[in-house]
Amino acid sequence: MIELRKVEEADYPAYATLVTDERVMRYITEHPLTETEAKRRFASIIEQQRHDRLGSYLVYQDATWIGIGHVTRDTRQPFEAELGYMLLPEQWGHGYGSLLASRLLELATEHELTVVTATIDPNHLASRKILTNLGFHSTYVGPIDGLPGEILEKRLGESS
Repeated sequence: MIELRKVEEADYPAYATLVTDERVMRYITEHPLTETEAKRRFASIIEQQRHDRLGSYLVYQDATWIGIGHVTRDTRQPFEAELGYMLLPEQWGHGYGSLLASRLLELATEHELTVVTATIDPNHLASRKILTNLGFHSTYVGPIDGLPGEILEKRLGESS
């Protein structure tokens, strides 16, 4: 069973480990973040969490840190949120992506959200498979911020 712990300011080094890794960021931004970009994004995560019970979480399997996941509420649509995750490359292929996405959906349900979206690179077949297996369906394929993108959506309360 995976465990989640809300990200805190002291967790920046863990976040930076992921977002500065070329392999992790290949399907997210197509390149690792610079330290300046990483610090700016992390500060944004911390600020967002000050205003919501949801947010970003360090993910552990048997006390071993394996990545970060998030459920971020849409500020314009409070019953909608985006789900995302990043795992350490050495943790890929062990089923943790599916476990984590499922756990994040549970959090969304516990917080009475009605719609959860996920934005992926359409070429990232592993993430696409994880999400479609959980009942997400594609609502858009095309450029997002100048990068290849696909938005998948799940309405909570519908069967997987």
